[in-house]
Amino acid sequence: MEILGNLRLKAGRMIIRRRTSPFRRIRKEFDLEKVRRVGILWDASSEKDFQHLAALNKQLMQAGKSVEVLAWIPGKTVPDRLTGLTYMKFLKPADLNWAFIPTSEDARKFISSDFDLIIDINPGSVFPLTAAVFLSSSPMKVGPDMATEPEKSPYDLMIRTPGPFSTASFIEQAMLYLAMISTPETRA
Repeated sequence: MEILGNLRLKAGRMIIRRRTSPFRRIRKEFDLEKVRRVGILWDASSEKDFQHLAALNKQLMQAGKSVEVLAWIPGKTVPDRLTGLTYMKFLKPADLNWAFIPTSEDARKFISSDFDLIIDINPGSVFPLTAAVFLSSSPMKVGPDMATEPEKSPYDLMIRTPGPFSTASFIEQAMLYLAMISTPETRA
């Protein structure tokens, strides 16, 4: 069955490449202060990282930014701890098509939303989340540097964290570098 899964995944990557290849994203100057809408993609396979996601959400909300989270749930049910959060939508295996591309209503709304910034907290490179990043038209996409071929990455800013991936360290570094590239003195 793993061979079939690998073929489906390869087909999904090919479909994403075809969908995104004719489009060129317009890169604008990025200013974290001007960001109003933030989309966060989160691999909720490890529920212990929720506290870091909640802290990031609180930090962004206090800065006057609207936040929406699309969380990957690898099982059939959403953990009780995550239900009832108004800013969080869920993506489960049942919400994918045969090529592992998200097709649920929540995923389509997330992908088509006009986010000023997308932060992808996806250390396991879960393909449905990566596909959502590729399909989004957000002008700034941030994610972990886990790619063997960075030129094929969907991110504008890739963050490498030392040792085993730490969500807390990733978020801290992402916010630090986003603030750094926002200032006119440090822009390239």
